[in-house]
Formats: sequence, structure tokens, C-alpha cells
Amino acid sequence: MGTACYVKGSQTLLDALTEKLGIGVDECTPDGKFSITACRCIGACGLGPVVIVYPEGTFYSQVKIEDVEEIVESHLLKEHIVERLVYADTGKVQPKNPKYVTLKETAFYRSQDRIVLRNCGVINPEDINEYIARDGYQALNKALTTMTPDDVIKCISDSGLRGRGGGGFPTGFKWALCAPNKAPQKYVVCNADVGDPDAFMDRSVLEGDPHCIIEAMTIAGFTKTQFCYLKNICF
Repeated sequence: MGTACYVKGSQTLLDALTEKLGIGVDECTPDGKFSITACRCIGACGLGPVVIVYPEGTFYSQVKIEDVEEIVESHLLKEHIVERLVYADTGKVQPKNPKYVTLKETAFYRSQDRIVLRNCGVINPEDINEYIARDGYQALNKALTTMTPDDVIKCISDSGLRGRGGGGFPTGFKWALCAPNKAPQKYVVCNADVGDPDAFMDRSVLEGDPHCIIEAMTIAGFTKTQFCYLKNICF
């Protein structure tokens, strides 16, 4: 349901899938076999609308409304992959199962190690439970229960983490500069503006994995309190 897929009709596909299976988004069929998740952009904007079927991760691209019935009847109910809809990769490495190609096995993604975008296109960004199921908020829990603000700053500094802008400013150094400043009230501001044309690096995270931003902002706020707890967290 990312922008590129949406303008190509992904909402119509979603409506057709929910009607065909008789369930809503994030609901399960009565037998517990099937559910539908509306995720955000996976980054393959030219291939949309995209449908991925788990557990094998079959990657269907450029899906049309008339393909929905075949996906349900053949793949979901009879476990026969609709080979004509499987993304035809041009990479030289063959998938483990030649009948289907997963997103990770495509030439575009094969050499990538997705860190910031690891959850984008995988989880429902509006469901906190899906984020938690992928170890979400574990870092915040560790910071609040086992670390001091100075410990967190040192951890970030040692990691070598840098800003994602062109300057690549060291994150730990930035946090260390802010922490000693004494003030009765401090604020954590999320700069989500992407000024470069067609650059969706921040937008993709905010749309596809917003809880990771909230978790990171909360950890950042913790390092600036000079205490081992947060009095107030406001979003």
C-alpha cells in the first residue's frame, strides 16, 4: 500500500482480496489459515502493485484486479503457485525453488543488507504487536532497565552510527552535546523532511515502520534527561 502501488490500484486489489476471503485487513479466516496485511513500500516501485504470499514469500509483481481470484483459488486454496505472476528476475543466481522468487532472491535485493528498512513491507505499520513480534521496543527496554544515559550515549558512539543525511554527523557526538545542557523542559524533534526530489528515505521509514522512529526518539530523550528515568513522554 505504498504510494507507487497505491496509484496503480493496490487499494482495489486489497478490496478484492478481503471480499474473496471474507475477512478484513489484519483479520484471520475462521479456520486460521489466512490473513491479510496491508504493508507499506518495499522499494520496488516499478513493479507494483505487489502481492507477497507467505510462508514461502512468493513475490507477485504487477498484479491486476483480474488476477486476485486466481491467486486465491490456485495458490491459497490449492497451493499451486501462479507462475505467470511470479517476478521474472534477470539475475544469474537461481532461486532455491525455480517456481517462485522471494523478494530477497531478486537481483535488486540480493546484495542488500536491510537494516533501517528491515521491517518495511513486512509488517503492518499500524499494528504495534507486529513491531513487537520483530523485537520492537527491546532496545528501549534495555536502555531503561539496564543502562544509564551515559551508557546509551557510549553505546551509540561506539557503534559508529551516523546521520542519514549528506553530512553523516556522528549520532553519539550529537547526543553527547545535548545531554549536559540543563533545562526544565527538553524536546526531541524528528526531522522527517526530505528535500531532495524523489528521495523517500525518511518517508519510507515513517510510512512502513513508524514504531522504530518512536522507539529511537524515546531512547534519545532518555539520554538527554541526565536521570535514569523519563518523567513524561509525549507524542
